[in-house]
Amino acid sequence: LTAEAASKKNIPLDNNPHPLRTFMNDSAEYWVNGSGSLLHMKFPARLDLNGQYSCIGLYFNMPHTGLDVTLLKRAHVHFELCPLHASDPLSDQYPQEALDCSSRALDTLIALTNEVEDARN
Repeated sequence: LTAEAASKKNIPLDNNPHPLRTFMNDSAEYWVNGSGSLLHMKFPARLDLNGQYSCIGLYFNMPHTGLDVTLLKRAHVHFELCPLHASDPLSDQYPQEALDCSSRALDTLIALTNEVEDARN
């Protein structure tokens, strides 16, 4: 995620977020990019499989004992994405560009969320 990609030109605040019922077939709100397509953000992050909101164990996904392969289609995994940070134990292995990109993505998500909340309140 470059600084230019995170600009308001590429993520317009007007008409964002909004439902994409014809594309997503639900009533959830989605963010779109400047051309009206579903917004995708790619950035380096760590997966926290043991975080407060993570649910990845079989006990969470499989309602019955034993492994029923048909249930695998309905299995869900919840995990947390943690931005890369200079204080991470492995941060000396991250290029500075990865740390900057990860931080910029988190800042962008926070700014977008705050602007929407401010407009709605």
